[in-house]
Amino acid sequence: MGWRERLADVARFAVRPTYAAQPIVWGRGLALALAVVLALDMALYGLLVALAEVFDADGSILPQLIETPVSPATDVFTGLLLAPVVEEALFRGWMRGQVAALRFAVYGFAAFGLFAASLIVPAQFATMVAVAAAALAFAGLIHWGSTAQRDTVVPAWFTRHFVVLVWSSTLLFALIHLGNYEPLTDPLGVLVVVPQTVGGLLLAYTRTRLGLRAAIAHHAAYNAVYLILDYAGR
Repeated sequence: MGWRERLADVARFAVRPTYAAQPIVWGRGLALALAVVLALDMALYGLLVALAEVFDADGSILPQLIETPVSPATDVFTGLLLAPVVEEALFRGWMRGQVAALRFAVYGFAAFGLFAASLIVPAQFATMVAVAAAALAFAGLIHWGSTAQRDTVVPAWFTRHFVVLVWSSTLLFALIHLGNYEPLTDPLGVLVVVPQTVGGLLLAYTRTRLGLRAAIAHHAAYNAVYLILDYAGR
């Protein structure tokens, strides 16, 4: 598939995500496809940022990014390893649809919910809730590891509702990034995560067409470019 055909395929997926039982095998074709999708992702990000600057020229609508002082090493570890692996496993790891993967997603989202709760519960309970989240995630990983080779059936409901599942996970993926910004002062401020919505949809395409490892690589490469531009602009 050439780059034009790949872009057309991405566009069709964006309009109506479709299930793929098997991603393409690793090789030159996958590398070229990943390069095309990543280039599209970066181009759309640049366009959306430019449009946001025009839309909110006086800075009164879109919230500002929270600047948390961390070391470059922490930024690299989080952006290039932790976030790509954890977020892809949670939000897109299950998109092959096998029962074992879907079960793991239930564990993952439950653990994510507990972790989010640990940030808002009284301080004396926060550590306990966070530990419970980690334990649940670990239990899910063990359960998945013991059943991944056995529970490979893809339920009919999964393919039937694939569009809804992809869009729901994409919107949730975008909305959690609101935590990186100051509190909203205008309902339209939610538009600040439009780039993450578009990026999440492209990552879903990479996951379904090229595989989970490719989605992790896509995510890590995107974050690497973002970090390079961010540090260069300081």
